[in-house]
Amino acid sequence: MITVLSKNQLYSSALCDALKEFNAAVYKNDGNYGDVLVVALEQEDVNTLLKETISCPVLLIGTTHEEADVEISSPCYLYELKSLIKDLLNKKEFAPVFENKRFLFEGAKRRLYDKKSKKDYYLTEKETDLIVFLVKALPEGASKMDLLTSVWKYRPDIETHTVESHVYALRQKIGEDVAEMLLKNTPDGYILETK
Repeated sequence: MITVLSKNQLYSSALCDALKEFNAAVYKNDGNYGDVLVVALEQEDVNTLLKETISCPVLLIGTTHEEADVEISSPCYLYELKSLIKDLLNKKEFAPVFENKRFLFEGAKRRLYDKKSKKDYYLTEKETDLIVFLVKALPEGASKMDLLTSVWKYRPDIETHTVESHVYALRQKIGEDVAEMLLKNTPDGYILETK
């Protein structure tokens, strides 16, 4: 199920009708956003909304935000919108779960749970994609080049510190003191701690 969030009730209803194949519903302020949240709000409202923790993929129509999974301009073509929703649903469906002694990662929810401190960390799309790729690479790790070409879709000849920057940000988010209990360096990349 996808949920449509807009202040314009006529727009919400029309969008739900156009997206009925996804079991679309207008958001009813009950905290349940469904599998994908489609947001058609003004930029200020989007900024306020995305300050809260939303555990499903977010698709923005006509606005932008760094925490959104996908953005599409307005007006948009319905076939493009449907294609983006299908991509988000497929990504969510195949997002893995990973668990070790300290952490539980739920890819579909973009959630990392610290079992010792009982703290939830909600991850950005790229942080999630990074961990998903490393889960799929187990029992080996992944090189920075593999991550760069597969997660960020960069060409192999590009010079960048994108991977290192995202790993650093993730380690800062969960705390440097426990980061090694999730993500370890290898000679040419990274590997998840499985114990």
